Amino acid sequence: MCAKLDTTGLLADVTYAIFHGDDAADREHCCLYRRADGGYWMTAERDLTWPRPTTLYAEIRVGADWRIESLVVRLSGGLQRDASHRAEGALWRATIQSDEATIERTVPFGPEMQVDFDSIWLKAITLNRLKLAPGQAREVDVIKVELPWLEPVPTRRRYECVGLEHVTTPAGDVDAIHHVVSGAHHVWADSRGIVVATQQMMDRLPHGRKLLEYHWLG
Repeated sequence: MCAKLDTTGLLADVTYAIFHGDDAADREHCCLYRRADGGYWMTAERDLTWPRPTTLYAEIRVGADWRIESLVVRLSGGLQRDASHRAEGALWRATIQSDEATIERTVPFGPEMQVDFDSIWLKAITLNRLKLAPGQAREVDVIKVELPWLEPVPTRRRYECVGLEHVTTPAGDVDAIHHVVSGAHHVWADSRGIVVATQQMMDRLPHGRKLLEYHWLG
């Protein structure tokens, strides 16, 4: 299901530390590639501990304008599931394959809709697509692809651009634009559109990602 990528187009190689409270509990390794047609490929890989130890691998394809074209997700190890999501005109079509069954789902998909998933690339895609200036905010229709079932769920979110801030990460200090999603999820992205940190409160503790390693090759 997962395509073999042409690594000659590698633009960025990024590793994130995933924090739960004060502890770095996990890592996510992400790569950004430029396609020959001007669009982009993205990959992400991390280990999950819930609902049981599982490896998550994702590939995302977007056009030159950062409009999402497809999302492919593979869960392997403790939980086996493959999902292929793609834009087909006015529909977002998902095929989810598990050991028990194959599930087909479609939801309406418009040209301004965004897609979200548990990877920083989907957040980077949305921010690059919206291009909000400091002080601007926008309500956005979103298709949420939820773990562990990987089915598409329509929802709506508010994205607000706060402005430029200085962010400290294990990879060093970065000047990044601070965005807030629906008043609760904070995302910081650098001038290239790469997410450098995220944070949200869960069980009264901060959870999120911070840059651990960052190599820009573009």
